[in-house]
Amino acid sequence: MEVERREDKAKSVNRQPSLAIGPEKRRMERKLQDAGVFCQPEISIQYQTIAKRSVVRGVESGGSNRDIGRYVTFCDARGDPVPWLQPIDSVATNGRHSVVIATAFISVDVFRMRNTYELLIARHQATDASGGRGRIESKVMFRGRQGYLPLALTGAEKDMAGQILPEFFNRAGERVEIPPAFVAAVKAAIHGANCVGCTHQHYVGPPKLLTDAMKVSPTVTEPNHGDLIGVEA
Repeated sequence: MEVERREDKAKSVNRQPSLAIGPEKRRMERKLQDAGVFCQPEISIQYQTIAKRSVVRGVESGGSNRDIGRYVTFCDARGDPVPWLQPIDSVATNGRHSVVIATAFISVDVFRMRNTYELLIARHQATDASGGRGRIESKVMFRGRQGYLPLALTGAEKDMAGQILPEFFNRAGERVEIPPAFVAAVKAAIHGANCVGCTHQHYVGPPKLLTDAMKVSPTVTEPNHGDLIGVEA
């Protein structure tokens, strides 16, 4: 019986896209932990017993010091901010800032090492399963490797944070463009990855109607031209 429960749990969640894997991921996480930056990019599946449906849960989180930063935020298929379920006020910095719940959303995950940036934009959608919790279907929509932004956004040019983007290139040296719908969300995540001692949200916000706090974003659609835009992993 215990084996069956473990197998059911394993089937309920697929492997999610990640900025890095293996030793690179462990080094990144260790550097961030040493710097006091606690970003939570993992997406979880939850089940609403009243609505009888599965939803995905994300945590807008992160921040930076002068040399290193990471930030994850969320938007819908149009690139608009996903309304939060609740904000999180904490005495700690560079940690959790708000919780979002939806049937589907886009995550925007940025890692910064000085002036070099990694970017992952991914779609996450909850699929229902008969008899309880479903699973998450995740798909990469853009991956940018080793993008470069020459400005010191934690220093003299910090007023430019949230206004400009790093440049990304593929292996052949050709520039790859971030999908236009997500530029605003990426700029916000770049800002968060340069926000020293971050204590606030950079993109998600309160629901438009307080009486509709559990309103979910529309189902995320496929990209118009291909499944993966940007640099190959």
